[in-house]
Amino acid sequence: MEKNTTVLGMSKSEKSLIIVVCIILGAAIGWFLPIIADWVLKLPVVPFEKLFIFIASFHHFWVSVVASIVGVIAGFILSLIVFSESLTATVSDHQLKLVLGDSEKIIEKKDIYAVYMDNKNLVVLGQSSQELYREVFEIKSDAVRGAFHKHGYPWHEGDPFISEYQRWADGHPDFPSGINALLGVRERALKEEDKKTAKYLREDLAQLGVVIRDDRNGQYVRLSQGTDRCAK
Repeated sequence: MEKNTTVLGMSKSEKSLIIVVCIILGAAIGWFLPIIADWVLKLPVVPFEKLFIFIASFHHFWVSVVASIVGVIAGFILSLIVFSESLTATVSDHQLKLVLGDSEKIIEKKDIYAVYMDNKNLVVLGQSSQELYREVFEIKSDAVRGAFHKHGYPWHEGDPFISEYQRWADGHPDFPSGINALLGVRERALKEEDKKTAKYLREDLAQLGVVIRDDRNGQYVRLSQGTDRCAK
């Protein structure tokens, strides 16, 4: 472990606050669950109406106590889920370590061409302009910028290859047929709001040297340097 490192992620105080808020919220919902059920039953349309009728029928003190305890446990579990989905980046003078849940990726500084924030995503590009990493990073951009500047990384205020993207369309003549096929599957996943599949396909395409910039109008695509543009 290098001594000169900067850790970007949730602080201990932020984690403690999230735990406390989730627990209090869970306990409150549990305590007032019968009252909440009564209120829901007054709405014009009630999905799972029988379930809410069943919940509203309980008004005993101990029911609220038990429900509050369950709410506390559920709140604590929710806080752990939040932590597991929060990216932590450890920046040192020689390498970048990125941890998200059980996933860990280490990128050597010498292999990095550019680092920048794309909206709320931390993006790392390799020396051949390929995308090495992209993930949501809920940290203020000033703090991220400062950490990478401190350790001498090639920080950019935006994508240095922004002019090279092309709007993708089915059967695009500038991209190999195999890449077009994967982009077509990803386009359908985006339209169906299947974010998990779209993310996995982005990662698969990145392995093939494809870099994607999503836009409301569709997928904008470029190929990294050295990618075989004639592959079938």
